[in-house]
Amino acid sequence: MKKNYGVTVFTMPHCPACINLKKWLTKEKITFTEKDIIKDLKAQKEFEDQGLKYAPTIFIENGEETHKFIGSPIKELEKILLLESSSQ
Repeated sequence: MKKNYGVTVFTMPHCPACINLKKWLTKEKITFTEKDIIKDLKAQKEFEDQGLKYAPTIFIENGEETHKFIGSPIKELEKILLLESSSQ
């Protein structure tokens, strides 16, 4: 993964897609910030203020642009987080 990527994941505790996404990120050794919208009121407010409705919602920032994904689209995440880094 590019070192300048920031990965933020909005999650809920009993969300199967959230659990699978976190397992995949951990397995691939991708550092991410988890924001639990049930347990963390600040994360919940941030989630609502951005007009988000579904968990997991993933933001990937590289300093130039921000990619947003809803759910756990592993193939799309691989393209950004794994394939781009292997071509450098």
